[in-house]
This record gives sequence, structure tokens and C-alpha cells, in this order.
Amino acid sequence: MTDAINQTHYTQATSGIAGGTGGASIQLVFAQLQMELAASNKESAMDRIDAIKEQQAESKRITEVINSLRNLKSGIAAADDDEIDTSHFGSFDSNMSAQARAEEISKLEGFLSEGTKLQQQASAGDADSNSAQGKANKAASGESESTMMTVEMENYFKSKGMYYDDSGVSRRQNPGEWEEALNSMRGRLAVLQAQETCDKYGIDLPTSGKLTTERLDTIIASLQAVQDETGSDIQQQMVLIQDAMGQYNSYTQGASSAISAAAETTKAVARGG
Repeated sequence: MTDAINQTHYTQATSGIAGGTGGASIQLVFAQLQMELAASNKESAMDRIDAIKEQQAESKRITEVINSLRNLKSGIAAADDDEIDTSHFGSFDSNMSAQARAEEISKLEGFLSEGTKLQQQASAGDADSNSAQGKANKAASGESESTMMTVEMENYFKSKGMYYDDSGVSRRQNPGEWEEALNSMRGRLAVLQAQETCDKYGIDLPTSGKLTTERLDTIIASLQAVQDETGSDIQQQMVLIQDAMGQYNSYTQGASSAISAAAETTKAVARGG
């Protein structure tokens, strides 16, 4: 709005000058300089705003990675252990596209939600075999303490080479077996979500051998340090944006004043003529 007003005033002031008058010309040159400085500061502020949006998106991605790693750690702890064999997570395609990764993450999140619900149902039947859930479990799986993994989920485990207890009736899972399957899924999800981010910041994320809860703590701490640094940079960028916008307002006000003064000078010259 201020830019439009200044441009209108500038046009009005210059339109009344035939060949230019000394005072008015100087004032208009000064006004033009002020407008250029204002535009420069505005552009700088907009660039910083775009940078902040990118940093905020990156911070959100890091948060998702941290939460995924924490879920994996919680799953390992729930199994009364302090490490997991990363081979349980299956094989990974190093050339996977961002779209393919996003699609698999979405599918895996769905399986995790479904598996958690089935584990809860198995636990309810295990606690009371004569309960409605216990009877429903037995009708479906042959055991009150077990529920059935879907065919789609089992096929996913097999296609990725992920670990799950497939002894006996392969899809039938009791609470402990479900926990092992869920940990395999949590681990795969954590790697899929964290791989690109950890590589970007030089953080080592093991995909072979044993992954301990202690190592997970180290990775999480490293990601939090990156996030803290990003947050500090965002705050600094916001300070610079406020300064740039303050300069923008100052320069536009200066331009407006100079243009008004030039217009008055032009009118005075015209009256004197």
C-alpha cells in the first residue's frame, strides 16, 4: 500500500515539473533513493521469511525422526532388552526415491497401528480367556491369547525380509510375538524416516549389527542438537526480519515526505510563475 501511495505521489510531483526545478529535483532524487532502499530491505525480509519456512519444515522432519527413534527405544525396553538386531528391519534400497520412501512410510504406519490394536486384543484374551475378546480370538486364531496378522501385513514382512515369529501358524501372534513384530516395524520406520536426515547431518545410523538403546540415545541427542541450532537460527532470522522491516518503514516514510515536499515545491514554482 505504501509503495503504491509513494508511486502516485512521485508521478504527481514529476508531472508538474517542466524541465525540472532545482529543489524539487533534489527531493525527488532523494525520494527515489529512499524507495530503492525500502525495496531492498523488503526483499531481504521476504528472503529471510522463506528461509524460516524451510527451517521450520526441517525442524518438523527432525521431530518426526526423533519420535520414531524414541518409539523404537520404548519397544525395545518393553521387550525387557536393551538392543535389537537391525537385520530384523529387513533390507533397504539405497536408491529409493523420496516418493517411494514416503509411500512405504505411510503403509508402515498403517501396519503399526493395526498391529498395535491386534496386540492389545491378544493381551486381553491372554488375561481372560473366557472374556468376549478371548473367545473372539480363539474363534479367529484357535488360541484365546493370539490374534491373526493380516495376509497383507505378512506379505509385507516377507517382501522386505523383516523378522517376525512365523513358527506354527505363521500369521498367528500372541502378545510377545506381536511385540517382536512391532519392534521390527518400529525399527524399519525409524530407519526410513531417519536415514536421509542422519546422512544430511553426518549422524551415523547403524543398519547392520546390534542397535542398542544407548546408541539410540546418542543419535537422538545429536538430532536434538541440530534442532536446537535450527531454532536459534530461526530466532536470529526473525530479529533480522524485524530490523529490515523497520528500515523499510523508515525509508518509505522518508520517500513519502520527500515526494510531498517536491510536490509543494513544484506548486510554489507554478504559482510564482
